Amino acid sequence: AAAPRAALALLTSSVWKPDPCEETTPGVPCTELYHHPQGSTTVMPCPMDTVTAPDGCGALFAGKADGEQCPQITCPKALGVTMKLVCAGGCCPTCWAPDHVISMDRHTALENPDVVPPAPEAPTTCGGVRCFEPLCGEGFTKGHVQGDCCYSCVASR
Repeated sequence: AAAPRAALALLTSSVWKPDPCEETTPGVPCTELYHHPQGSTTVMPCPMDTVTAPDGCGALFAGKADGEQCPQITCPKALGVTMKLVCAGGCCPTCWAPDHVISMDRHTALENPDVVPPAPEAPTTCGGVRCFEPLCGEGFTKGHVQGDCCYSCVASR
């Protein structure tokens, strides 16, 4: 039983790739495998047509020579699976693996007795937010700031 599991783990760790861009949820940057320049292991910037803020990348790369714009990284193994370099909207490639390959705890079922409801004055866009009771220092008191989802500490009156 261990041999088939090991073979399946090897298969899923080496064959996976990101979903096709046309299947990405609108507003979510496309994730594409990074391809090193031919014959090189140098990590170069992601193609400008894949980044979400090309002007920011231009500022980040200003004055830097090729090969110095991005960190020269290799992807580690996590839970026995080697992550892969991808371009996912950022200026430089990052290490990534899809959730079905490496499970990730996104804390979607946070059970915490310190969680309190959002402020009644909160905008309607705050659905699903998790707030905590503020502990205010001297000169401050619990209050609501217009536009915020949760109470915060405001100057005492």
